[in-house]
Amino acid sequence: MVNVQLRKKGNTNFTKYCGGVIIDKSWVVTAAHCNRFNVGGPVKNIRVAVGSSFLSQMKVIIPVKKYYVHENWNTYTVENDIMLLQLQKPLKFGSTINKIDLDTDIGKNYTGDLCTVTGWGDTDLFSRGDYPDRLQVVSLSAASNEHCGIKYSIRKTYWNNILCLQEKDKDSCENDSGGPAVCGKKLVGIVSYGYIGPCNGVFPSVHTRISAYLDWIKDKMNTKNKKNKKKNKDKKKKSNTKRKGKKKN
Repeated sequence: MVNVQLRKKGNTNFTKYCGGVIIDKSWVVTAAHCNRFNVGGPVKNIRVAVGSSFLSQMKVIIPVKKYYVHENWNTYTVENDIMLLQLQKPLKFGSTINKIDLDTDIGKNYTGDLCTVTGWGDTDLFSRGDYPDRLQVVSLSAASNEHCGIKYSIRKTYWNNILCLQEKDKDSCENDSGGPAVCGKKLVGIVSYGYIGPCNGVFPSVHTRISAYLDWIKDKMNTKNKKNKKKNKDKKKKSNTKRKGKKKN
């Protein structure tokens, strides 16, 4: 996974703000609300750090070329909490940097399955801001979407767009947003929100269900990748035309 870092308007320093997941050499998926302090702001205020499970040891810092917040992202209901980051240059995959397979089965019921959530978010149940240097891992059981729907008054027609997780005395927490929820070695969700409190599993946590947004993800990635290929092809063609047009003395 990656650490999504944000520079708030007017600031010069970046803050280690959210998690994110590599889904392609040039693409990272994260939560839309991770950009709430930079809404409509310049892309230069976002970057990602990769290459280590320790924040202090991350040497690979990649600026973001463009970000794509879901068009129907709702800050009030927190629906469609998903954002894509297109990196300025592709990542080099290796032992510490790699992508994860996406869950494609929108109809699969994960209730009762054990899923893994990772992040550099808060670990102190009583004092916010105690963020670890080392990547934290927690196993959470999948609850029914109805369970989360009732707890957080989520409209029923949106239940298939979420993954609901809950485990006693365990939970994701502040600054884990955008990080992966992995079930069966596939990215099933990304951390969206939970109960504002001690992050101890008393209430379930809600994750944006990746399979519900596959078409949106593919559309953004394919459209932008095609544009980049065409742009590079046009540059090459223009360069060749110039060379052919040169006269020998």
